Amino acid sequence: MATHFKISEARPADAEAIASLFALSWVSPFTRLQFGQTEPAQLAASMVPRIKEQMVTANSKFIVERHPETDKVAAVAQWTVPAEEEVSDVNKEPEEDRDERQQFEDEAYRRSLPDNSNKDLIMAFTLGLRQLREETLQGRKHFLLENLATHPDYRGKGLASQLVEWACSLADEQQVLLYLDTASDNPAARLYKKLGFEERGRNTIEDLGRYAPIEIIEWLGCDPKHTHIAFLRFPKAHLSADQ
Repeated sequence: MATHFKISEARPADAEAIASLFALSWVSPFTRLQFGQTEPAQLAASMVPRIKEQMVTANSKFIVERHPETDKVAAVAQWTVPAEEEVSDVNKEPEEDRDERQQFEDEAYRRSLPDNSNKDLIMAFTLGLRQLREETLQGRKHFLLENLATHPDYRGKGLASQLVEWACSLADEQQVLLYLDTASDNPAARLYKKLGFEERGRNTIEDLGRYAPIEIIEWLGCDPKHTHIAFLRFPKAHLSADQ
C-alpha cells in the first residue's frame, strides 16, 4: 500500500531535521569542494541557527512532507514567498542602507560557515547566484525556491515534485512567477522542466582553480568551471471554484 505523506508548514522543532536533510543532500563534487570533508552532522549543526532565524521571517516558508505514522520529516522545500503587501516607494529602503545591510548579512553568513569550508568559494558562489536572480527576475514579484531536499530513504516517491507543485498552485492563484536555480548537471533540471519551468539565464564560475588546488578539483571529479541555470515558471490561468 502506498504511503500518503502529509504536507504542512514546518514547526520550529523541525529545524534540526531540516538541517540534516539539507546536509545529506549536498553531496555533489562542487558542494564537497565548497564544504570539504565536513561531516553531515557538523554541517547540519552550523545551519540550524540560520534556519531558526529564517523560520520566523514572514516571507520565508519551510514546507515539509511527514511520514503519516512516524511524523518524521521526509522532505522539505524552503521558499521565499511574496510579501503580502508591496512596499511603497515612500517606504522603500534607501539603496545605500540596503547595500550596508546586505554586506552585514553576508559577513554574518561567512562567519557561520564551518571553519574547514572553502569560504571564498562559497561567498563567490553566493554572490554570483544573487546577481543571476536579480538579472533574471528584474524586480518582478515571485516565489523563490531556496532549497529542496528529500531523505535518502524516501527518494523516488515524488515528494520533491509535490513540494514544488505546492508553490505552483499558490503562484497560479496569485498570478506571479516562480524562480529557482540549479547546477547545469543536476538531474533535477528534468523535473523542473516537466513542471513548466523554462531556462532564462546562467552564471558560471569560469576557473575553480582560483579557489582550490587543481589536484583537489580533479580528485573530487569537478569540472574546472561551474555553471548554475536560472529557471522561471510563468503563472497559468487560475480558474475559480465556480468556473
